[in-house]
Amino acid sequence: MKKTDIVVIGAGIAGITAAIYLKRANANFIILEGDKVGGKLNELKEIENYPGFRKTSGLEIKTELEEHLKDLDINVTFGNVQSILKEPEGFEVKTDIDSYHSKAVIVAAGLKTKGDTIPGEKDYFGRGVSYCATCDGNFFKNQDVAVLGNNDIALEEALYLSNLVKKLYLVVPNKELQGEETLVNKIKSLPNVEILLDTKVDSINGDDFGVTSISINNEEIPVMGVFPYLGHKSATEFLANLNPESLNNALVTNEKMETNIPGLFAAGDIVSKKLRQLVTASSDGAIAATSAFVFVKQK
Repeated sequence: MKKTDIVVIGAGIAGITAAIYLKRANANFIILEGDKVGGKLNELKEIENYPGFRKTSGLEIKTELEEHLKDLDINVTFGNVQSILKEPEGFEVKTDIDSYHSKAVIVAAGLKTKGDTIPGEKDYFGRGVSYCATCDGNFFKNQDVAVLGNNDIALEEALYLSNLVKKLYLVVPNKELQGEETLVNKIKSLPNVEILLDTKVDSINGDDFGVTSISINNEEIPVMGVFPYLGHKSATEFLANLNPESLNNALVTNEKMETNIPGLFAAGDIVSKKLRQLVTASSDGAIAATSAFVFVKQK
């Protein structure tokens, strides 16, 4: 078993920011990644709301982040985290390759959208299918789009999009619209929103350029964009032994990015919050790293 003060789980923008701050603080840490460095950045085609980059792509930002890691001599350790056990002096983090003992853990593993649940969803991701209205809404100005789901996230994203698009179809799988009453009433009052209750999308259709329509009950509805908010899969099954407080599969934290388990911090999309953006993930990483460093020094 290898020993370190802090283990950072996930090398997306949140985890990489945490690693940068920890390195600059001369902390003893490792950063673990189970798949690709950059996380969700590997899937984002166009980005227009990240400060300093007027128009860029996820791969471009990822490349800059990798160069930053190289400049600071930070190496990413690869391994899929299997479990985390609480110990008297900290945590034992087990991967499929090795195990680590640490005094603190920063979870920046992301929140996995339940992709590929609808035929065509995976095929057209990044070409009309998006999971972030605030990220991609501007690409659909004055066009017709569909939002799929029946929760506060779906309603909030639909409300945001309604100010940009020509027409929005809110496809609800239940017989009644559910969510915060104020949100429900606002959505119902919007003239360019058509609510389709007790309805499911059979497929998302398109061509070489992207999404062209959705199929519902053998009828095609022309849309250029589809925003599915049908739920998330937890990216943190490895936390089952600790059972931290969570909400909708996301971890609940305080202003220090600390969970209800002392020494266990979280950053990025895995955190329960209103806005999931690259800039907020980076902010989370900085706060989590600073808080974890202070926690370790006080032990």
